[in-house]
Amino acid sequence: MVLKKSTKIISAIVVIAIVLGLVVSVTADRPWTSYGYDWFNETYPVQSGYVVDRIITSSELGLTTPMRSPRDVFVYESGDEVSIFIVDADNDRIIITDENFEDVRELKTFEYSDDYKVENFLPRPDVSGNIAPDDVDAYWAEVGKIGTQTTLRGPTGIFVQNFRGETRVYIADHHNERVIACDLDGKIWMEYRRPDPESFDPNASFRPSKVLADAAGNVYVCLTTITQGAVVFNEDGGFRGFYGANRVIQGATARLNYFLRFFMSREMMARRVRPTPIEFSNFTIDNDQFIYTVTETRGENVGIVKKINPSGQDVFSEEGKDDWIWGAFMSPYVYGRTFMSMMVDISVDEKGDIYLLDRESGQVFQYDKEGYLMFVFGGKGEQKGLFTAPVSVETHNGKVYVLDSTKNSLTVFKPTEFGELVLEAMSLFNRGLYEESMKPWEEVLKRDANYYMAYNGMGNAKLSVGDFDEALSYFYLHSSFGYQRAFKDFRIHYMRENFNRILAVAVAAVALIAVTHFTIKFIRKRKAKS
Repeated sequence: MVLKKSTKIISAIVVIAIVLGLVVSVTADRPWTSYGYDWFNETYPVQSGYVVDRIITSSELGLTTPMRSPRDVFVYESGDEVSIFIVDADNDRIIITDENFEDVRELKTFEYSDDYKVENFLPRPDVSGNIAPDDVDAYWAEVGKIGTQTTLRGPTGIFVQNFRGETRVYIADHHNERVIACDLDGKIWMEYRRPDPESFDPNASFRPSKVLADAAGNVYVCLTTITQGAVVFNEDGGFRGFYGANRVIQGATARLNYFLRFFMSREMMARRVRPTPIEFSNFTIDNDQFIYTVTETRGENVGIVKKINPSGQDVFSEEGKDDWIWGAFMSPYVYGRTFMSMMVDISVDEKGDIYLLDRESGQVFQYDKEGYLMFVFGGKGEQKGLFTAPVSVETHNGKVYVLDSTKNSLTVFKPTEFGELVLEAMSLFNRGLYEESMKPWEEVLKRDANYYMAYNGMGNAKLSVGDFDEALSYFYLHSSFGYQRAFKDFRIHYMRENFNRILAVAVAAVALIAVTHFTIKFIRKRKAKS
């Protein structure tokens, strides 16, 4: 009996130890509290959508020289191969590895190839037809670069694309004041440098921070010293202008200037400081060639996130999202801490979901393509999954990559089981499989009744199949916009289904009114004669 009791006690201890181990493991992988916002902008806890998959450091990559202040990460897929590019700023190099972080190589030395487009630097005559000798010397200096080598100085951004069957790598070489375009072996075929003084402010520095390219080969360069938007070059290096500038902040200075113009002369007003747009800090491009910009500010009337179509129009602004709040709400109190979001980077996945990286809180905010909050994860701290100085976020195939320039590490997040359910439900709905999306949404609500996106998802699914009563019940107290849309669709549907009946009732009512009117009139005439 004693032996049996001892065996039971030992078994119980083992089970408790295993359970505690699992709990500790989950807590260690998710040292943050996930939350959402209700109608009153108050936070409430929800299940976490992501968990730390792995943390990549210099030792994990087998680097002889450890990373120092990495500034950007980019994931590039070509066929069945996936490559991850890390911009190691202080070591003036690009680290290239596969998605398993096993095959690692460095790109430190670049060579001007025989295809280097020196014709971009041909001297041009002035209005008098003369060519400056300095321009001629500069051209031959470019010709002399062919076959020579060069290095980076403080690179800060990278973009990789497949263009006409070739892999092109664009690097924002910050301190060298250029963007270089090369292949995977570092063979340079183009440099994008400061445009001519006639079209570009000669007093402004040309120090690229980020770069991207579209499907037509146009190159967009983000400069933190330029407020007109991104500098745009065509495929051949010609300057095309500026793109995606933020609106001018109509703050206290603008209102004061409006008041003073009634009392001051034009000359006096011209000497006053005028409000200028705030430059955006980062951008990305999606598969449909929409460019998303993010501005690291909380200034009034500034779109923190903009979705710009090829015509240069902000889609979010046209959808009435000028006052949309991205990240944390103004001065929120989130689980013991008050902070203001300062978005430093943005990424958009293949489904159109938007990921914002908050420098202040260290959190990643995930939104669906309509701009509705899905998940919040990460944070500030030394634990696994927390950051000290987050600088870049990237997404690919369901995983989220966050680069920390102080910890010199890359954290890889993967969806939890709960997160996968949410992503599956949204994927089914976006593909038009409305009825199929209901099952995962119902499972989401079973696991977390606080997750408001599930109510919206179920409401949209019910609305899409014509179940208006159920749609209204899911939208009620969870989405005023959804409820109004469902009620409007219900009215339209009711009118269509009952049009003949309503028309018959209306005709009968008009006929009854007409008969009553003429009857009363006839009776009055009879009484008047008698």
